[in-house]
Amino acid sequence: MRAITLIPVKSYKNTAEEFNQTINGLQDSYTDLMTEKHQLSVYTFCMLFFFLSLMYTVLLKCMFLCGSGWLFMSTELKSWSDSRQDRGADLVIINTEEKFISSLVSESVWIGLSDTENEGSMKWVDNSPLKQGFWAEGEPNNNEVKNEDCIELIPSYPTLNNWNDLSCSEKKKGICEK
Repeated sequence: MRAITLIPVKSYKNTAEEFNQTINGLQDSYTDLMTEKHQLSVYTFCMLFFFLSLMYTVLLKCMFLCGSGWLFMSTELKSWSDSRQDRGADLVIINTEEKFISSLVSESVWIGLSDTENEGSMKWVDNSPLKQGFWAEGEPNNNEVKNEDCIELIPSYPTLNNWNDLSCSEKKKGICEK
């Protein structure tokens, strides 16, 4: 008699089914991971967009490139002299950019002009004399009661007529340049 070797067919069938189940499970896991990767990419893009939008908004409100320097508006209300020392900068000197600076602010701000040294002789913070002013009607009037020696820019007034002299101790934000 010959010996017959029986090959367990059922075990190969089970092995093939297990293999197919493993492949299907791996494909499902791969699909899930790719979906999650896509969702994370979208989330990351949205967060990056939000962050950049926020930074842009902050910079737009607080800092502006102007000529060879930066302009920024202080965030605190200060006297004219205290505003001069904000962030290591000084109050802005306005020569020809009046229209541009007026468009940046939505409230009255200090600028770098005063006649504190000699009444009626306006000088910028760098001691240069005023060449052209953008005074509101009737200004500067140096209200004797308040001793108005420092200059504010009032954006709600017409662009080329929006400077007003005011007491230097008043609290305002300043527009500074660095």
